[in-house]
Amino acid sequence: MARVPLVDREAFPEEYQYLLGEDALGERNVFRAIGNAPPVLQSYMRYGTTLWEAGELTTRERELLILAVARALDSEYEWHQHVDIGREAGLTDEEIAAIGRGADENFENCDGFDDRDRALLAYADAFARGEVTDTIHDGLAEFCETSTLTGVAMLCSHYVATARALDALAVPLEGPFVGWQPEE
Repeated sequence: MARVPLVDREAFPEEYQYLLGEDALGERNVFRAIGNAPPVLQSYMRYGTTLWEAGELTTRERELLILAVARALDSEYEWHQHVDIGREAGLTDEEIAAIGRGADENFENCDGFDDRDRALLAYADAFARGEVTDTIHDGLAEFCETSTLTGVAMLCSHYVATARALDALAVPLEGPFVGWQPEE
């Protein structure tokens, strides 16, 4: 049970109702919970959009980062939301399952991922755990410009903050959990 009300679109002040419209992301519980403070939800969504659109990352790479953060933090809500988004972005079920198993020596032994993917996964996992070392940072820096690396850090921070807020507010899933080893 959520610790805050899950606000319906109709209960929002009129100027914020568009935030939960079909042309946005709909009435997901994360937004309904944050919607208890409509200006905060508006800023949260704008910031998230900025992070998604900035940098040199593909949609697939962003989903790698988000899923790795979600798994490192055991954030069922974030994982559940992003499994299907990851599939739509081109991640295979095998890749999602590998992330779901968690980091194994900084993803160095994960089949199916190229070196850039492994560097992204290792960075996101370490970031979520507060354990980014020079080696992990430098490993990702081999594959991207400083601006992209900064964007990666900020995207990871956004999803760490989201996972922590979801946990603090006890935001429930919209349906049964897909599992760490999801099936189609």
